[in-house]
Amino acid sequence: MGKVAGMADNQVFDRAFAGVATAAVVAAIAAGFWVLGTPGQQRQIAADRQRVQDIVAIAQEFHNRYLNDGADKFRLPSALDEAQVRNDPMTGQPYEYERLSDRTFELCATFDTDSSTHRLSDQGSNPDAERWQHPAGHYCFEFDVTLFPALGY
Repeated sequence: MGKVAGMADNQVFDRAFAGVATAAVVAAIAAGFWVLGTPGQQRQIAADRQRVQDIVAIAQEFHNRYLNDGADKFRLPSALDEAQVRNDPMTGQPYEYERLSDRTFELCATFDTDSSTHRLSDQGSNPDAERWQHPAGHYCFEFDVTLFPALGY
């Protein structure tokens, strides 16, 4: 009888251990989704980051052209030339450009996420990161061609 009781105790322990291990794995997966978001949310965040990088690249091209041409000769175009046009990574549509003055312009995109809600972003320690905050939906960044637009994230 002692062996049978010992085997029953081992089975209870094994089942309890398996239950605790399963609960720990489920909790870890749930915590991962809570912290990082779902794979779909991560794709949206990556697409939004690409949008910001594309917008910064266009703005940097204008700044470099301003430096090369000189302040007295440079004028912002009324539209992007073919070489400057970049397309949204998800929709394939070009980003919107609007000349505001001889030195200022806007570049706009439609973002999938609100960047202030991105978990694990190190925005607080990088002062340039605040410049690139955007809500979900259509949003425009304004630029002055005389200032270099440093990417913050």
